[in-house]
Amino acid sequence: MTSSVVAWVRNHPVACLAIVIAALTAARVTALVLTPLNLGPDEAQYWSWSLSLSAGYFSKPPLIAWLIGGSTAICGTQEYCIRLFSPFMHAATGFVVFLAASRLYDARVGFWAALTYWLIPGTSFSSLLITTDVPLLLFWALALWAIAAMQTSRAWHWPVLLGASIGLGLLSKYAMLYFLLGIAVAFLFTREGRSFLFDRRFAVTGAVALLVFSPNIIWNISNSLATVRHTASNANWNAENLFNLANALSFLGAQAGIIGPVAAGVLIWGGVMAWRKWGLSPADRLMLALSAPIILVVTFQAFISRANANWAAPAFIALCILACAWAIRSRRRWPLVANTMVNGTLAVLLCALAISPALVAALGQDNAAKRLRGWPEAGRTIVTMSSSGSFTAILSDDREDMASLYYYTRDRQVPLRMWPSRNPANEYEARHALSPDVASRVLFVSRKKNVETVTGAFTSSERIGTIETRLDPKRTRIFYLHALTGPVTAATFPSFSDRPSTD
Repeated sequence: MTSSVVAWVRNHPVACLAIVIAALTAARVTALVLTPLNLGPDEAQYWSWSLSLSAGYFSKPPLIAWLIGGSTAICGTQEYCIRLFSPFMHAATGFVVFLAASRLYDARVGFWAALTYWLIPGTSFSSLLITTDVPLLLFWALALWAIAAMQTSRAWHWPVLLGASIGLGLLSKYAMLYFLLGIAVAFLFTREGRSFLFDRRFAVTGAVALLVFSPNIIWNISNSLATVRHTASNANWNAENLFNLANALSFLGAQAGIIGPVAAGVLIWGGVMAWRKWGLSPADRLMLALSAPIILVVTFQAFISRANANWAAPAFIALCILACAWAIRSRRRWPLVANTMVNGTLAVLLCALAISPALVAALGQDNAAKRLRGWPEAGRTIVTMSSSGSFTAILSDDREDMASLYYYTRDRQVPLRMWPSRNPANEYEARHALSPDVASRVLFVSRKKNVETVTGAFTSSERIGTIETRLDPKRTRIFYLHALTGPVTAATFPSFSDRPSTD
């Protein structure tokens, strides 16, 4: 029986992958529908962007807002509708990984690479959220498939696909630029590589990429390079605590967690074997060029200042393929089976955790979920108070709170505004700052106890209550509510924001 199943899988790899991803995607969509977890601040912020579609936003390119605008138009404004495209886009990414790996190696590597990508903890976690990495990874995989095909085919649709994928990747997240770095590392250092890279087909690729990406270029030029400057500021090289080895080691440990312990071990062992015994095939070198520089750059960034675990996410497309290629080259099937079993178990566990607060508590993970709890209750209370107290606006002084409240007070009758800044650091300060036309009587909502900077900009302020939301048996979230009247114009409204804002 076992041998017949194995033979069927070998003879029908695409059908087998389709069955696996159909089951996985169904489980992930079910988890999205059933989860009691609220939107994270970034997810809520992307949703608020989707209400006013644009070619760019303060901190990110526009594609994430376009996607959410599409999913909510189809499905509605519930949390699962906002996240809906995520599991389906990851499903598509895995199939493209199969196509790319089959081109670079063979169908067997392609099969295991797709399965590995779908099951790594990073994908399982990301499938339950909507982030800019979700579309980025799909277009990265498409670009890899195109560059792999261009090495053996002269068909013109491949450079067009490559250009479109790069352009759409950049519209998703500027980390798509790493792909260009990887291609340069892969091909610039050999005569054959330079001959391939300077082929006239890449002029078509460049033109298509520029055309697709041009709306965001024009938007940035028209908005003082807002997104570019914000992205550069994320490096945070002006931080007080520079050169932190612990940050770098923590980042590397997180990368092992993203791909899973077995695959991480295979990559380390395979790297040693490739150096001592196997050597590197051209496909190996391409995979390393599209992964190692990213890991090195972001590790250095973590050492200098800080780095989020997902900043190297595109590297895992190549790393999933490379891990499977090296495992198959060693003629050992057990690492692939073990990796599938371990990561598959983790995938099921993550879906269960998303659905069951009791399981989260039993595993001691309440702290990890606290940011995704308690917002509907707080939002309802704030909406009720704002409508019953004759307020002309609701005011927040924190970007993450503002983002979450923007979604969870969406039934409000008065506008939600951000405390102004002379140097806006986020979309809300830039586009939704408190303005004179709605500032006569303001409901100020803050988690800070000392808010004299805000209250002192009004002629009168009164603490009118608190909202205390129980997040778990140990933690609460407290908002302090103030009624503010009579804004002092010079202190309340910096000159840049002395104009009406729009929701």
